[in-house]
Amino acid sequence: MEKVKKQYGLWTGIAMVIGIVIGSGVFIKAGGVLELSGGSLPVSLLAWLVGGIIMISSGFCFAVFASRITKYNGVVDYVEQATNKKVGYGLAWLMTTFYYPIIASIVALFASSYLFLIIENSNDMTGKLVFEYLGDYRVYIVAILIVIGLVVLNYLSPMISAKFQVSTTVIKLIPIVGIALAVIIIAIVKGDGTMFIDAFTKPATTNADSKALVLNFGDAVKKTAFAYEGWVCATAINAELKNSKKNLPRALVFGTIAVLAFYIIYYISLSVFLGNQNNVNYGFKAPIYAFTQMLGNVGGVIIGIFIMISCLGTVNGVVISCCRGMYTMSCRGQGIMPEKFSKLGKNQSVSLLSWLYGVGCILLMFLVWYLANTGVSVFAYLGSMDEIMCAIIYVLYIAMYIYIIKNFKDCNVFQRYIMPIIAIIGAVFFVLCGTGIYQLIFNNDTSSLIAFGVFMVLFAILMLPCIFFYRKDVEQKELQEVVD
Repeated sequence: MEKVKKQYGLWTGIAMVIGIVIGSGVFIKAGGVLELSGGSLPVSLLAWLVGGIIMISSGFCFAVFASRITKYNGVVDYVEQATNKKVGYGLAWLMTTFYYPIIASIVALFASSYLFLIIENSNDMTGKLVFEYLGDYRVYIVAILIVIGLVVLNYLSPMISAKFQVSTTVIKLIPIVGIALAVIIIAIVKGDGTMFIDAFTKPATTNADSKALVLNFGDAVKKTAFAYEGWVCATAINAELKNSKKNLPRALVFGTIAVLAFYIIYYISLSVFLGNQNNVNYGFKAPIYAFTQMLGNVGGVIIGIFIMISCLGTVNGVVISCCRGMYTMSCRGQGIMPEKFSKLGKNQSVSLLSWLYGVGCILLMFLVWYLANTGVSVFAYLGSMDEIMCAIIYVLYIAMYIYIIKNFKDCNVFQRYIMPIIAIIGAVFFVLCGTGIYQLIFNNDTSSLIAFGVFMVLFAILMLPCIFFYRKDVEQKELQEVVD
């Protein structure tokens, strides 16, 4: 079996974590989280904090695994170690067919939507909503071209792709830092902290349609979960990361903590600058409105470009992970034609067939998103399938956290018990929110549960083929650890 080249360093790993997580989520979900928190900034910060703790505790547990196991596809290797080979195989198929394609496709659509928003509304960036473009076929064409372009870039030149990932990570932090600096400057000029006090004491009371706000903490956490999701993609380059037993754990821990810090700073700054009511009213347009207030229409265009680049960085990272999925299965002698999918491609990258399979899965999700966003039949219930998919993944993560408690006896108390227990509690809570059970119990809301049911039908249909490609007759040899 051929081994891929060690071509990525620590900064690429950290950029994968930060660059994939900070994409479109924090910019488009901020107003929605505040609205679902009853308009209260402290409650919405609690939702962001809960989501952040789930991410950090999970990332820490992954780091513990990463310091011991170095094979080909981090998360799959860890779950396989904690359960068995069949579950690991199922997760590999799920990640390749669902998880990565769902995230890559929806974020590519947001990048494309922002491009059209800039082109068509450069004179009034606070006018049309980005989400209004998701039913436009032109947006899908551009999004597909974006994915194909990044796939070609990654396949032909992994190092240029890595530099692109680091660059977009730096660029996407500019609007977050920009909002924070604007708030600090205004507070200094005013000479008082009234803006901060108002943000924490004056909640929004109505939504954009002038309807009274209702607290739905479960849905608020579910929205933050999508904004935080994606860090696990960094484990997909495990075998290609230099000194991976040290660098991957560092990337996971430092990256997830940095993301939480950036999100809290941005979120508080946005509410302080706009006020909670405006934050809710403008929703997805809130960051554009904020920069328009600072710099006029030019500011709106600038922030639109920054968010678009931010989305591209996320798509790039997820594409890297998605197109390695079938290759990692073939390395285990599993999946479709493992003898062909395991062959290395150009520059010792993963096989061309694996890349083509990954692109095919992403294109399929583009179709599902189009049907969902145009309200075709039951597909109309799949508008939150990104958040639901994240919740399903966490069910399998719980097995990892339990495995650490039971087997990693050489770890200290913090590593073996405290963080895994926090991760288990967070994962269970997230699963309850993602499936709609929490909303049913505490809000008597069945809509999230119905959406989950519809998604599970699609899930069952697309997961069915994996049963026919599991090879019971293949002798399962343990993969050799990659020597740095």
